[in-house]
Amino acid sequence: MTSGTPPRPAAATVEIEPHLLVLFGATGDLAKRKLIPALYSLLKRRDFHDTTRVLGVATSQLEDDGYRDLARKALVESGVDEEEASSWCAEIISYQSIKAGFDQLAQRIDDIESAADLPGNRAFYLAIPPSVFDDTIEGLASVGLDTSSGWTRVVVEKPFGVDFESARQLNELLHRWFDESQIYRIDH
Repeated sequence: MTSGTPPRPAAATVEIEPHLLVLFGATGDLAKRKLIPALYSLLKRRDFHDTTRVLGVATSQLEDDGYRDLARKALVESGVDEEEASSWCAEIISYQSIKAGFDQLAQRIDDIESAADLPGNRAFYLAIPPSVFDDTIEGLASVGLDTSSGWTRVVVEKPFGVDFESARQLNELLHRWFDESQIYRIDH
């Protein structure tokens, strides 16, 4: 037997099911500086572009092309080649203004899933101010987006309440519509 470092175990393969990531707060600073570049990096590194679509949602009155331009600029500022950023955004990114209402959002989700042949797996990422968590969660549930033909997840970006009582109330609201296994809390 030889001495030295033991062999490294093989890296685990992560299988990603086809899904739609719905990014609330898509025009905000967090999305532009952190989330869009991180999504690009993850999706390019793992070659998930055939299985994943991103739908940005915010109050801005943008169309797909306007949001793709915003996302492209965010990627270029993070160091991504402009041509590559443009190509990726055109393939992966869509946008829906929430001012059109949750019914329109539900329709847009159905349209994207249908066009991309996605099975109804959805992750709702709430990169929004805590003051609109309640309305957003209730809005999703009001149009049946708390369930789907696939899996459904909701990710709540911090802060998760400002004190014990507000955190408890947010948990109660989430549990009214989502099982604990569907809820992810992000704190950084």
